[in-house]
Formats: sequence, structure tokens, C-alpha cells
Amino acid sequence: MYSIFHTSLCGSTLLACLLSKSVPTLTEPSWSHDIRFVDSIEDKVKLAEANHKENTLVKYSSLVCDIAPHIEGKKVFLYREYQDHINKLQPTDKEQEGLFWCFRFANLIKAKEVLFIECNYFLNNQQQVAKEVCDWFGINYVPVEIDFHVKDAGYNHKDNPIEI
Repeated sequence: MYSIFHTSLCGSTLLACLLSKSVPTLTEPSWSHDIRFVDSIEDKVKLAEANHKENTLVKYSSLVCDIAPHIEGKKVFLYREYQDHINKLQPTDKEQEGLFWCFRFANLIKAKEVLFIECNYFLNNQQQVAKEVCDWFGINYVPVEIDFHVKDAGYNHKDNPIEI
């Protein structure tokens, strides 16, 4: 199992799309959003493990980073630096989202087998980072050229692997 966790607004859907020819990739499938409504961490992990198939990559919702320390497999954590993240938000969201950023980061620090990737580094070196992620996962990298906005193209919230 391979996983992408993220702080939101950091290019995680783009990264998932860049990896989609290298490994079957799901971006925030419906069951990953269902995890946030489950009370116990044990039941959250059971839900993730029941749905996350072997040899697939799942980009999880940023709202479920609390499962990262409890699930198996290699993980990527794509994040914006704190101030960059806060500056990207609407003024009314900043305090609450700042706390969420800290929560997400803290959970990934506790997790094992995590490759941390800063957003601006990724955005400036997309193909190189996609290859680094494949090397981290131990899979062959198959380049994907993307010249469109992946969220506008509807690649998020799909229950089937991405097809570009």
C-alpha cells in the first residue's frame, strides 16, 4: 500500500496524477472521506485497510491525517510551509486552518516510512519529484505530462483509478 497525505492546497492531486501511470492511483475516494465520520482510530484504520488495495496509491483527504501513524506501507506527505499555507487561505479560515495544519503535520511526524515533500519544491520540480516518489515506493516511474488543471478536469473524489 502506498499513500499520499497532505496539508491541502499543496498540489497533492497533481502529484497523484503524475504517478497514475506508474501505479494504480485513487484520489480521495468516497471511502477516504467516510473515515472522518468514524469515531475510533481503530475503526478508521479498519475502514482504510478494508478499501486500500495492495499495490495501489491512495491520496487521502487532508481531513484524515490522523490515520497515517496507524496504517502500513510507505507514505508521502506533501505540505506547504506554515506561513505559505496560511497566506493561501481566506481571512476567516486562518485560525482554524492553522490548527488543522499543525494537527496534520504532527500526525505525519509520528508516522513511520514517510517521505516529506515541500510544496514549492514539488511545484518547481514536478517530474523529478514524481520520480523520487516512485523510487521511494520502489516502483518504476512512467512520466506523465500534464498541461491542464487537474482538479478542474475532475480527477479528485473518484472511486476508480485515474486514467490520463
